[in-house]
Amino acid sequence: MFRWAASKAWSVHVEKASKKIPRMDHRALSSEQQSEEMAPIIAAEAPHVEPPSQVPESADVVIMGGGTAGCHTLYQLVKRGVKAVLLERGKISSGTTWQSAGIVWRLRPDDVLTQLLNSTRDLLMQLEAETGIDPGWVNNGGLFIASTKERLDEYRRLVTMGVSFGIESSILDPEETKQVFPLIDADVIQGSLYSPGDGVVDPCKLSTALTQSAIKGGGQVLEHCPVTSILTGKNGFGSRQITGVVTPLGSIKTNCVVNCCGVWAREMAAMVGLHLPLVPMKHAYVVTENIPEVQGLPNIRDHDASIYFRVQEQSLCMGGYETNPILLEKVPHDFQFSLYELDWIVFSRHMRGAVNLIPVFETAGIKGTVCGPESFTPDHKPLLGEDPRLHGLYHSCGYNAAGTMLGGGCGDQLAQWIVNGRPDLHMFDYDIRRFTPEQRRDAAWVFAKSHESYATNYDIVFPHDEHLAGRNFHQGPFHQELVDAGCVFEERQGWERPGWFSPKGPAPVPQYDWYGSYGTPRNSDVRYENMLKADHTFDFSKSHQAIGEECLACREQVALFDMSHFGKLYMCGPEAQKAADWLFTANTRDPIGKTVYTCLLNSKAGVEADVTVSAIETGTGGLADPIFKGRGFYIVTNGLSSYHSWAHIHNILSEKNFTVGLTDLSEKIGVLSVQGPYSRDVLQPLMNVGLNDEEFPYSTTQLVKVAGHLCRAVRISSVGELGWELHIPWDSCVPVYKAIWEHGKKYGLKHAGYRALHSLNNEKGYHLWNADLRTDDNPLEAGMDFICRDEGDYVGKDALDLIKQKGLKKKLAFFQLREQIRIWGLEAIWRDDQVVGYLRRGEYGYGLGASIGQGYVKHPEGRRVTSEFLQNGHYQVEVMGNRYNVTVHFKSPFDPNGKRLLGIYDEQLPVRQ
Repeated sequence: MFRWAASKAWSVHVEKASKKIPRMDHRALSSEQQSEEMAPIIAAEAPHVEPPSQVPESADVVIMGGGTAGCHTLYQLVKRGVKAVLLERGKISSGTTWQSAGIVWRLRPDDVLTQLLNSTRDLLMQLEAETGIDPGWVNNGGLFIASTKERLDEYRRLVTMGVSFGIESSILDPEETKQVFPLIDADVIQGSLYSPGDGVVDPCKLSTALTQSAIKGGGQVLEHCPVTSILTGKNGFGSRQITGVVTPLGSIKTNCVVNCCGVWAREMAAMVGLHLPLVPMKHAYVVTENIPEVQGLPNIRDHDASIYFRVQEQSLCMGGYETNPILLEKVPHDFQFSLYELDWIVFSRHMRGAVNLIPVFETAGIKGTVCGPESFTPDHKPLLGEDPRLHGLYHSCGYNAAGTMLGGGCGDQLAQWIVNGRPDLHMFDYDIRRFTPEQRRDAAWVFAKSHESYATNYDIVFPHDEHLAGRNFHQGPFHQELVDAGCVFEERQGWERPGWFSPKGPAPVPQYDWYGSYGTPRNSDVRYENMLKADHTFDFSKSHQAIGEECLACREQVALFDMSHFGKLYMCGPEAQKAADWLFTANTRDPIGKTVYTCLLNSKAGVEADVTVSAIETGTGGLADPIFKGRGFYIVTNGLSSYHSWAHIHNILSEKNFTVGLTDLSEKIGVLSVQGPYSRDVLQPLMNVGLNDEEFPYSTTQLVKVAGHLCRAVRISSVGELGWELHIPWDSCVPVYKAIWEHGKKYGLKHAGYRALHSLNNEKGYHLWNADLRTDDNPLEAGMDFICRDEGDYVGKDALDLIKQKGLKKKLAFFQLREQIRIWGLEAIWRDDQVVGYLRRGEYGYGLGASIGQGYVKHPEGRRVTSEFLQNGHYQVEVMGNRYNVTVHFKSPFDPNGKRLLGIYDEQLPVRQ
């Protein structure tokens, strides 16, 4: 295992950057300069709030920070009857909100993000009618410019996704684009996406509307009132809990604090010993002299040039994302309504892109520049939700210069999070729990990842693209062996896991080269980058055949998967069974050695995780056989979300104060999964126990020796084949791997990665959490009622029982295409010429010889879905604007009776028939 930490090389890069690029030089414009330069830019002043004389004694919620995020959070909480107080160090909107470009787009290549954007837009559309205050919303539309065919394909996917959400958009050719925006040079583009519902909002007017509405509803807003300390205590389980805040005007008792402090959010978290993975950076745009022809025209994103344009009356505001942004160690607390001088060397590339697209830009003249701090995160998503290390501390920060357009949707979800315990939407990709504590406190990792998220902000989002920064943070125990075998790695939650195996040989992940910025030379070894580029398509990729060979080896011979990045937890103690009864939907009271597949739900019956739970007996104190008193359980969870699962379990154990221990051994146990018709033949000679059905039944676990090394074997499969998972203490991993590999050669044993695993898993009809199974799905909708017991009580059962009574709003189905068309997810589902949903996930099924997707079907009129409705009707799937007929299944068409799991191979694969 190797921890990617701050390195000398990284330090050198930062030092070089500080010499070549203005860092925190504090050359902010004076107030006189600002008023002169910014007069044509600022559309509204910050809202006026009476100065406070004292703070309230207590509050349900204290919000720190009066920018867009804080104002939206206050507004949404007050609407729900919460006694909330907003504390702002300076004046409302004085940090980074006031200088925001304020553009609001409607379409992004992500269903949750699209819903958040449109939630903001819906609020903007009705806020004036509700509050009587104009939020400065202008619905002037938006254009996404495409300079390549691949970019236009991405836009076609966006248009198709928009169909699923009722968002009007269309693909325009160059001349049609020029008709919408006459100043564009049509000769330099391939086309565009036009979204007439996009627009702009004035962030200061918006803040006024939100805060004034909240104040009328009973909320409080206190300016010039910084939080100087956050108070904490401990609950009965030993977990830390918010108890209050301290200000110069007194203390406020509260059990809930929301960190909406933007570029200062890290400092606020540090008050309570926590790290936040965000980096302040300078972000700039310029404002042209008047160009009368632009008035009323749509805003523009030219992704291929990495620039954007906002129409402001008769001027154009233009900014962009460069590969050499100026990274800031920190931003002074008194940096209110302040700006930096624009670094024209950094900004010059955007000027060239602007002139290329809109030639008149070259002669228009610049009347103002805006260069302020913005906070960016390692994955370009905000940081939201309750911090797993401190009950009652919520975050809403790190908006990556998109706070204005995301603030409404995120504020709504965060308010539900606080009031109801969980949001309505699946917010995992925004939840602070997506980052482990190790990632959060590694400054070098955070800086590198955040730099890349900024630099590649406008890159095409291909289905299987991988980032280059922050790699090799965690390496599994078999890492070098897999590199030598030609593994093309992918990264999830900091772990390097096998993606697929190239017959061309090793392609190791290189050290991050900062895209050649800050004096760093570009990598000379581009093998890995070339492998990634081969996947840059929305069609069948160049790796399609190699992945297919891995899949068919698993179906017809035997395959070896490294699944070491799985989360591995022990839950043991006197009340372990009591805790398991409350946590898990399935029955865990079976005898020692039984392994069950089960869900972890939230109070609304949303699926927080799907895991396997094995009942184990106390052992000798090794990693595979721990010593404990009472009952013990071994919990294995998805590697992408293992920390999220740990936090969810820990939070419930803390709330109920169970006498039980929860130990995370994810970094000390490796996992090999041997799957396929010959898996028993490969393993049996190496193991000290019988592997027949009588001695080792399906869905059971045993302590075994493999090649003389003590391991935990679990007979289970993620791909629908006969097979075993071997959970191996770290030091024994390589010897066990070598023994299996050598003995398996005569049976055609083949390495296989997660690209193959996901294809096989989808083909069999299994679930993938964060794709077809999420927190906004319940087990009944997902066809998982068979693992939800009727007896006893557990988290979410009351909500599940109510859903049973009322009926389902949606139901999962499988859609098998009849043509050789590649699908990835987000394609629209049509039934009798009406849109009834979209695919959550799409894969090519090599055993079926067809693409197959999973998606939830809803009634177009919002009614409950019935079996009759689901089974009748003509279904199609829309891919990039074209509809294709599909065969619909409500149970996977591959091995529907599960015979292969039992080692019964009496039928040919459909693709071979």
